[in-house]
Amino acid sequence: MILDEKLSTNENDYPENFHKMIWGAIANIAKKGNVEKITSLDIENEVSFFESASLLWKNNNGWEYIEEAINMATDKLVNVGRYYDDVRKYSIVRNASESLKIDVGFIYDETDDIKMEEFNNLTSNDVLNAINNRFLDFKSLWKNAFGDNFSFHVGDGIKSRLEEHKRQENVYGYPFQSGYLTTIFKGMREKKFIIRSSISGGSKSRNAMADACNMACDRIYDWNKHEWKPTGQKQPVLFISTELTKEEIQDCLLAHISGIEQDRIEEWRDIGEEEECVLRLAAEYVAESLLYGEYMPDFTIDTISETIEKYVINFNIIACFFDYINDSPSLYAYYYEKTKSRLRTDQILFLFSNSLKLVCNKYNIYLGSSTQLNDSYKDEANKDAGALKGSKAIIEKADGGILALPVTHKDIKKLKPILESEGRFGTLVPNMSYYIFKNRGGKWKSIIVWTKINLGTMREVDCFVTDYNFEMITDIERTVIDFELDDVGNVGIIETDNSDVSGTDLATKLSK
Repeated sequence: MILDEKLSTNENDYPENFHKMIWGAIANIAKKGNVEKITSLDIENEVSFFESASLLWKNNNGWEYIEEAINMATDKLVNVGRYYDDVRKYSIVRNASESLKIDVGFIYDETDDIKMEEFNNLTSNDVLNAINNRFLDFKSLWKNAFGDNFSFHVGDGIKSRLEEHKRQENVYGYPFQSGYLTTIFKGMREKKFIIRSSISGGSKSRNAMADACNMACDRIYDWNKHEWKPTGQKQPVLFISTELTKEEIQDCLLAHISGIEQDRIEEWRDIGEEEECVLRLAAEYVAESLLYGEYMPDFTIDTISETIEKYVINFNIIACFFDYINDSPSLYAYYYEKTKSRLRTDQILFLFSNSLKLVCNKYNIYLGSSTQLNDSYKDEANKDAGALKGSKAIIEKADGGILALPVTHKDIKKLKPILESEGRFGTLVPNMSYYIFKNRGGKWKSIIVWTKINLGTMREVDCFVTDYNFEMITDIERTVIDFELDDVGNVGIIETDNSDVSGTDLATKLSK
């Protein structure tokens, strides 16, 4: 149980050195593995290696203390989650008072029965948010409400700006896997906020992870040439996950870097000697990468902003991927506190999206995110704002909007003239389409980038580009990247239930 991340504690949860010592001993025993039950004897043996710990054990009657604790806990395992939260709740209050010297009387006062009754009904997260709000209120007293605003003369630095254009400085950001997407958006540039919208199961999260991985790691394995390909200098990147756990992220990264399908790795299916060697090296490269992660299923714009600020200051990140834009209990509570009214979900998500763009500008980073389409996208009569989960307004403040849809058999039929023309596309039959419905300040929009993607490794190669009428566009140049691959394996149509969806109609609605 002590190794369960959902029930994990740390030394801050234990007020006395004696308690800290017992927790440390139990944690050390559990980490050794093959332990089903920890007894007083096990703990005594563990602390006996250290003179000061052994003395602390004896002075506090450690054996009797543990035996009594075991007896008291025998009938409480069923409610262990509640007891864990109670411990964490009191730890937060104690640490706020002792370490931060905060007066916690506004939430915890043993002389006030009403306040204690309210405290008993709070969760540890409620307590943490209440204390954090005190900090935010304090910051707001000293921070200009319009702190992101600034004044300037339009001629300030304009000559330097012109020279930047002439020298083509700061024009491109880090490339996407697709050379066409890199051309369209000029890569993943600082102060740019790009949103991909797709269906459930459309690999939004894993697509973002592939982009983040290419930036933060410096090589991937090419199975056609049986060699490692450099992906450029490693750049520090933050990946904020609202759903995927650390282990799920790690599996996806191993698959992408090694080029071995994720399901084969998870099942260790037919993994040969060379593949195992590649996987072990891939694990080393992930360990040496500059990719940082935060698991944040419940969030507000303040927690997102503060997290990004922390990584900008401490790790100099140049990009952040937020996976993905959706509502959360804390988000509703946050905007209720700000507006004193209960906003609709679409209003909340619009405000949140707007705040993400401000964060992107404030910290001078690239910000990639995504959102999910409602089931209404399947309905020909309902291809409007309702298709974008929560609100079409989510993409209003974004710099780029991409509708990502798996290619259907109907699409392939419409593309037949292109695929059969001179046979020049060979085995590169697309199975993914990117409808570019927004590109602020860019030349290319209302076009479709067709790619071939291996969902097992999240590796991708370009096929071609068409307009919304499926007519070939020949005057768009693909930005060539050093680590592009010739192919991504024997993959075909991604079978989904979106066969009746008109991507063109949906993308057109989203762009309005």
